[in-house]
Amino acid sequence: MTRSTHTQGFDAYSARLNALVDEAQVLMDQLCSISEGQGDAIKSGDIAQVVEIVVNREPVVQSIVRVGEEIGAFIADPSMIDRVDDADRAAALGRISSIEHAMKRLRERDAKDQQLMEEARDGLADQLAGMGTNQNALRAYSNRTGTPNPILQDRQG
Repeated sequence: MTRSTHTQGFDAYSARLNALVDEAQVLMDQLCSISEGQGDAIKSGDIAQVVEIVVNREPVVQSIVRVGEEIGAFIADPSMIDRVDDADRAAALGRISSIEHAMKRLRERDAKDQQLMEEARDGLADQLAGMGTNQNALRAYSNRTGTPNPILQDRQG
């Protein structure tokens, strides 16, 4: 018994949508896995690990954007989405919603990590500013004889 052309058409479009959603899910899982230690690396001050995580994330993020655009175009095109079986369409849209929710959580975690990085940067800037002030204070109270100001060094007094 052969399948009708109508059913085969539905299967092809359903298969394409499912393949796109599968790819998006795999990429999202990879991104979450790569990003797992980001907050800990920031808290510990391991800049090399933070840079490595960011470098490893970038191609995955670009792939997610590409697949997301393909899914968006597929769903927005009535000539394509209408050819997907209702049950397959509902299942795919549910999975897409789940991926979007995971992406939202990841963005929230990234925002917290960004705040941690800014706080670490500000703390380092304060430490560096304090070091300059401390050095000036130490020079002012040191037992050095002579003039600390080089402009006055050529004068005898």
